[in-house]
Parts: sequence; structure tokens; C-alpha cells
Amino acid sequence: MNNSNYVVVVVAMVSFFLLASCGAKKDDSQLVKYETKVVKSDTLTYNVFIPAALHGVQEVEVYPQVQGIIRKVNFTDGVKVSRGQTLFVIDQTEAKLQVQNARANLAAARAQMETTRLQYESNKKLASKKIVSQYVMSTSLNAYHVAQAAVEQAEAQLSIARTNLSYCTVTSPITGMIKENGFKIGEIADLSQMLCSVSDNSQIQAWFSYTESQLLELMEQYGLKATADGLKDVEGRPIGEKLPRLKLQLKNGQTYKYEGMVTEIGGIVDRQTGTVICKATFPNPDDELRSGLSATLVFPTKIKKAFRIPRTAAVRLQNQLMFYRVKKDGTVEGVICDAIPSNSGNNYYVENGLRDGDEVVITGAHKLSNGMKIR
Repeated sequence: MNNSNYVVVVVAMVSFFLLASCGAKKDDSQLVKYETKVVKSDTLTYNVFIPAALHGVQEVEVYPQVQGIIRKVNFTDGVKVSRGQTLFVIDQTEAKLQVQNARANLAAARAQMETTRLQYESNKKLASKKIVSQYVMSTSLNAYHVAQAAVEQAEAQLSIARTNLSYCTVTSPITGMIKENGFKIGEIADLSQMLCSVSDNSQIQAWFSYTESQLLELMEQYGLKATADGLKDVEGRPIGEKLPRLKLQLKNGQTYKYEGMVTEIGGIVDRQTGTVICKATFPNPDDELRSGLSATLVFPTKIKKAFRIPRTAAVRLQNQLMFYRVKKDGTVEGVICDAIPSNSGNNYYVENGLRDGDEVVITGAHKLSNGMKIR
């Protein structure tokens, strides 16, 4: 390389660094404009979604009370049956014979009782005339009493036989939706096996779990207290009148058209799970809900004092959220806060870490660091 070329290269390099230096100074002098918001606390409401299992307000498992061969099945699975409606008929042959035998025994016992009564009446008259002894009269009276007891025993046996015959006809104990257990005509009904179940779905109970901390927070938020009759408010009203109305989201994504209310909160915390079982009741006039389904409870929850801040203002640090607050000198400081995402997903509800009147950076927060001057 000759000397003239070397000078050109050096001059070019010096010119490049000078230009770069001037450019950097120019960029540093231009402060980026960040959008901010002055925050003010308010009472905010958001929905908590809780898995729930649906049950009829009353569910009855139907078992046979006599053993025998099933002769009739008088229902279709999944239909609504009425209280007292015949569901199964179990073979009645032996039960009918027992009734006939008990009826005959009762007739014989009554005849015997009438004979002993006549003997006693006769001996009583003869004893009054000193024709027979007092012993004979007393013996005949005792025989009459024994015959009376035999009649009572025969009547009881007939009642038992008639009851066993009635057990051969299995009826529905309540009005509701029926679910079969697979029994068909010709199979044997066993005392230990459930024939079917009937669920009263006029109202549906949504069973869900609350953690101990959630329960304590609920009691504090709505002023509930434990009493001998369960949780009540300070005025002694049931919890359903105090807590907000609930909605129910079905598995198809639709929201059930009727609202429900919390009707029961368990009084014992399960030691293994740390939860209590709670129940919410929903009307079901159209039989749209069925026992055994699963759904999601939508539970409106209030925060008495919180800040609504756009989601863009949050900077995630592992499992924590940080928001940048603008100080009086124009610099920013990061504040770690407890925040709950809104149901829309556009905002965070911040419960602590900020104060009314704080100015918070809501755009470009991820570019900031503590102490950076933004104006």
C-alpha cells in the first residue's frame, strides 16, 4: 500500500467515528415520549370462574325390596317419571301364594278364636251356678286369650305377605328424570343391586369447592359470620340474600338463561384438600339442565379499592408484575404490585403498591428501567 492510500483510509475512519459520535449525541438528546395515566382507585368487579358438578335437588337410588325375576320394565331411560309410577314388576307367583296361605291361616285362627269364646261364655254361666269349678272357667278364658293372640299373629303374617307382594311392583319414589342401571326382563333383581336412579331436576344444585382463604375473604367482603344455623350476614339473613347472583356457563360455551344463588357453604374444611363444599341452586323449569353434567360457575367478585390500569403498562418479572410510576423529577421507578387480570383481558386490577394520584406509564413500559428520565 502506498502512503497516499493509507492517508485516505485514516481520514475516512476518523470521519466515520466523528459522524457516529455526533449521531449518538443527537439521539441521546431526544427523549422518547411515553404515554402516562394518573390513576384513581375505585370499587371494581370481576368474574371468578369455578368448576362445578350439577346435581338434582333430590336424587334417589331405587333398590328392590324382594328378590326375584324381572317380568316387566315400564320406562325408557332418560324420561321423566312421576311419583308412584310403576317402574319394574318382579315375579309375583311366590308372593301371591304367601298371601293366600296367610289369608287361610287367618281364617282358621278366627274360627278357633270363636270356638274358644263360646266355650268360655258357656263355662262362665255354669261356674256362676256352681256346676263347673272356677278352674275350668279360668282355663277356658286362657284358651280364648291364646286364640285371640293367634288371630293377631295371623293378621300380621297376612300384612307381611301383602307387603311383600306390593314390593314386587317397584314404583318411583319421586317425580324426576330416570336413569336405568341396565336391568332387562328376565334378569334377577337382587337386594344389593340398584335397579335405577331418579333425579328431581326441578331445581339444580351446582356443587363447587372454595379454598379456606377464599372462604375467609368471602366472609370478610360480605360481612358473613358463622352461626349455629350456618353462615349469616350481620342482620341474620341467609347467605343467598347477601351474596351476588351467579351465572352458569355450560360446556357448549353458552350461558344458562336463569341466574342462581349460593344456598349452602360447608361448615367443615377438608384437611386433605383445604377446601369446603358449597352449593348454588338454579331454577330448571325447562329441564334444560340434567344431573351429572359439569359446568362453570360465574361468580361476580368485588374489590373495594383497586386501580384499573391497561395491560400494556405491566412488565412481567417471573411470577410478579411491575408498573412504572413517574416521580416528580421526571424519572421512573418500578413498583411490584398484586394485580388481577380483568375478564376482558385489556386491563389489570391493581390492589396495592400504588396510591391515588400516581402517574403510571401505560405504553412503552418494557423499554424502561429504574431511574430513567422520561421528561
